[in-house]
Amino acid sequence: MSYLLRRRKLGRTSTTKISEYSKNKIGVVLNEVDKAPRTADVVFRWGCTATIDNKPALIVNNAKAIHAVTDKAGFRKLLSSKNLAVPSWTHVKDWVKDGTITPVVIRPNTHHQGRHLYFCKTEKEVLSQVAKMQSGYYISQFFDKTEEFRVFVVQGRVVCVASKTPGNPKDIAWNVAQGGHFDNVKWGDWDIKACLMSIEAMNLAGLDFGGVDIMKDKRGNLSILEINSAPSLTSEYRQQCFAKAFDYIIERNSCATIPLRSIRPSDYRWRNIIHPAISSEAA
Repeated sequence: MSYLLRRRKLGRTSTTKISEYSKNKIGVVLNEVDKAPRTADVVFRWGCTATIDNKPALIVNNAKAIHAVTDKAGFRKLLSSKNLAVPSWTHVKDWVKDGTITPVVIRPNTHHQGRHLYFCKTEKEVLSQVAKMQSGYYISQFFDKTEEFRVFVVQGRVVCVASKTPGNPKDIAWNVAQGGHFDNVKWGDWDIKACLMSIEAMNLAGLDFGGVDIMKDKRGNLSILEINSAPSLTSEYRQQCFAKAFDYIIERNSCATIPLRSIRPSDYRWRNIIHPAISSEAA
């Protein structure tokens, strides 16, 4: 038997629907109430880092990787160092040292649902806002996006892509919890460069599955925002995609990364990056 381990107030609908659509009858366990039974063969961590005592044969998404992407400041800085995100600083003195780039966005080390975001146009505004921050923060160069996607990745392959439509396009944070919605993107319309960057970021994090938020500006430049280790699945299609990918892992008893073919990036098409559980045409 396989189980999805989630924490309170996180992923109830998503995990329940994956369980319903799975051919392998994946159970759902709330870590604060129960633990995955000792007979578990596979445990999928849905944003949950609780200790698993029974040592199942396979744990999908290890706690270290989840902690890494939950540290928004640290992971954004890592993404920036790999040219996967705009420049980011974890201390105002480093920002000043690099030439006080403006405008910028300031956020706490940990955040969710588009909250606690501060847009600053001048050095004075930055210094004033930083002085108010009671805990850790990070500063990122402002990225004037015109599009935003969430690329869902399992085992280093894309299972689905959704475009984000904001409630107010003028908002800096396009968060569905504060209005707006996701729309599924057809395979042939996937932004291949965005998908490849998302796969690279997932491999960098060491996650077996997750949702990568990535922005695009009017010039076609891309920048990753963050990775969600418990991505919200608000459509039946995306729920079914995850169920198929998780069944693939269960049936092979392996969550190993499925390598991409060694071809020029410009030659990649959706067939080269899609998860084989989603399409039999996967290369």
